[in-house]
Amino acid sequence: MVRFFVSLMLIVFSVAESQAQLVSSSPTSSAAPQASPSASTSPSRFELLRKAFDQLSPEQQEKVLLNLLRWQELSQDEREVLRQRERVQRQKQEASINEAYQKSGLQLNDEQRAMFRKRYLQERRRLEEQLAHEIQEKRQIGIAAIVETLKKEFSSPRPAAGTTSH
Repeated sequence: MVRFFVSLMLIVFSVAESQAQLVSSSPTSSAAPQASPSASTSPSRFELLRKAFDQLSPEQQEKVLLNLLRWQELSQDEREVLRQRERVQRQKQEASINEAYQKSGLQLNDEQRAMFRKRYLQERRRLEEQLAHEIQEKRQIGIAAIVETLKKEFSSPRPAAGTTSH
């Protein structure tokens, strides 16, 4: 889910920045250019997003674009629900990081704490992926067993329910 939002936000910002650049550079625009503190950083932020997108594999790029299309099709209420879920997930993640830091008993400076946070997130993500993979494997084994059971159950001939011998 987090990857979905990261990908989605990357594209949304890219599209918003490119549209803003088109509008501000349009000769038919009647609005006078406004000086804003972010105006000077917009091209660099857009370029960073563009470079990040370009570094993705073609499959990842396609996934990002599909996610953008899905996002655009959502209503404002649906978007807000997803934003709220993301906020809650981020809060839980931060609580988990803080709990891990407290349990570690370490006393780190800001730089070390940032590295601790980064490594914790990397290892946590790796663990979650490993667990998801293991669950998927077990699910496939279970489904195969169910199919075999049902195959045996339904392949054995049974007398018709409505026919009785007198």
